[in-house]
Amino acid sequence: MTISKKVIALCLVLGLILPGAAAAGELDEAIREAQEIYRQQDQVEGQIKNLTVKATEMEKMLQELNSKISQAEKDLSARESAYLSAVREVEDIRAAAEQKQKDLEARQEALRNRSRAAYEDGGVSYLSVVFQSASISDFLSRLEYMDRMIGNDQKILDDVRTQKAELETQKTALESKMAEAEKLKQEAAAAKSYLSASQAQQQSALQENQRDKDELMEQMEQLEKDSKELEAKIRDLQRQNMSGVVGSITTWPTPGYAYITSPFEIRKHPITGVVKQHTGVDIGAANRSKILAAGAGTVILASWYGAYGNAVIVDHGNGVSTLYGHMSSLGAQVGQTVVAGQIIGYVGSTGYSTGPHLHFEIRIDGTPTDPMPYFR
Repeated sequence: MTISKKVIALCLVLGLILPGAAAAGELDEAIREAQEIYRQQDQVEGQIKNLTVKATEMEKMLQELNSKISQAEKDLSARESAYLSAVREVEDIRAAAEQKQKDLEARQEALRNRSRAAYEDGGVSYLSVVFQSASISDFLSRLEYMDRMIGNDQKILDDVRTQKAELETQKTALESKMAEAEKLKQEAAAAKSYLSASQAQQQSALQENQRDKDELMEQMEQLEKDSKELEAKIRDLQRQNMSGVVGSITTWPTPGYAYITSPFEIRKHPITGVVKQHTGVDIGAANRSKILAAGAGTVILASWYGAYGNAVIVDHGNGVSTLYGHMSSLGAQVGQTVVAGQIIGYVGSTGYSTGPHLHFEIRIDGTPTDPMPYFR
């Protein structure tokens, strides 16, 4: 709720309650214009609030996406490493199998060469071993040597074949592992690509949200300008109609509660995110606790009041007024005369509020002023 909106709304009520015959027509026209500006301001503030909430949700989603992308990058890196490791293992096994194949071929060639040489030298047979043996003992020795030589060659060939078969089995298993690693790598890459695309879309949406907020802020600035022009006009017209109870500010409005959760200062609004003057003080208090009139005066507003929710405004005369916002329920009526300390409502969290508290303002000729010096 802007400063000028509050001033206009206060003036509206004064104008409606205390019209003078001389300026009634002009004042009524100014009031109607002010009412339309107030309506537009309230609508724009509501749109800004919605965009701010959406922006907060999108920023949270972006944070989650960034975290997921970081994890996806780690997963992709790990799976790429696993794939490269599987490729190296397959290459090592393939090289070892090729070497074993060469060993097998070399052994087979050596055996063929030995057999060929024996044949070319006249052949080697049990019969030749018998005839060439000098004795039975020599024959047995020759025969044992031949058996060992043939058996050893056969064993070497069998070992080479077995090792080669084992390597082929390992290679097949590793190739399957490599294929699985490649699949996992592709899945990780696809996941990262999807998350990155989602991140880009979310960032684009957030930027569009910010552009919309900027446009609304421009509208708000123009409405502020228009309302200030009307403010001066209405104030001049109402000086002709001033009357009512005159009282001073003497009583703290929330008995038993004095903690100030937000002072009179320039701050970032907790809902809209707009940085501007906080036009009063927020007093932390229990829901439904009593709200007292700060001084004697006339109630000039007791109704829903835009961002203030349920609110009461008391005119104390001499241009001094107090406002009590975010009430859970009202305890006063327009036109009612009140005294200092009289119950005029109960603490709540209506309107633009994040929790039960009383928003309390003091205005001098419509301009907000720090309430705290009045109670020192």
